[in-house]
Amino acid sequence: MPPPKQKPILRLLPFFIIIGILAVGVLSQTGYITLPHINLPFGQSDVYKIKPDATIGVPCSYEFSELISSLGPEGSASPAIYTYYLGSGVGFPPMGLILGIDGVLKGTPTAKGTSKFQVCVKDVGGRSTCRTYSLTVNPAVKKSSTCPTTSNPPCRSVQNGVGVSAVIVPASCNCPSDTDFAQMDNITAGGPYKICTCK
Repeated sequence: MPPPKQKPILRLLPFFIIIGILAVGVLSQTGYITLPHINLPFGQSDVYKIKPDATIGVPCSYEFSELISSLGPEGSASPAIYTYYLGSGVGFPPMGLILGIDGVLKGTPTAKGTSKFQVCVKDVGGRSTCRTYSLTVNPAVKKSSTCPTTSNPPCRSVQNGVGVSAVIVPASCNCPSDTDFAQMDNITAGGPYKICTCK
C-alpha cells in the first residue's frame, strides 16, 4: 500500500514561515511595527561608536537627535513630540551617565571600559526606532601642573577691547578658583575642554 500523499499546504508551510519572519523583520526595521523585546538579526549588528570618548570624573553629554530621521516623515503632531528611552536586552550606558527623555545622555562617568547600549525614540503616533551604540570611558587623567589655579587672562579684565567673562581649560583640569564650571566643549579640536564662567 503506497504511503499517503502529503497535502500541498504542508509542503509550503516552511516557505510561509520564512516569508513571515522576513516580513516582520522588514516592518520592524522600517518602523511600521515595534518589537520591544526581540532582537532581530536584520540590521541589529550595526553598533555606532560615540565620539569623543568619555573620561572618568569629567562631565560629558551626548545627544541622539539623529534617530528622529529614522522614523520617516513626521506624523500629524505639530510640533512633533518625541520620547527617548533605553532599549531592552542590549546593555546600559556607562555608570554615572543617564539618558533623559529629551535624548541627551549626560553625567560624570565613574568607571572605565566600553559599554554597549540601545537608544530608542518614539513619536506621538507610536512609531519607534532603535539604534545600538558603544561608548568608551577612559581612565582619569592625572592632573597636570599646567592647570591654572586662577583664570588667565584674569576674570573681568579687558583684553584687546573685549571683556573676559569666561575661561577655557583642559577637561582634566579643575576650573580656576575665581570661576565656576559652566559646560563641556566636546566639539573643538584638541578637546574636550571645560568652559568656566567668572564668579
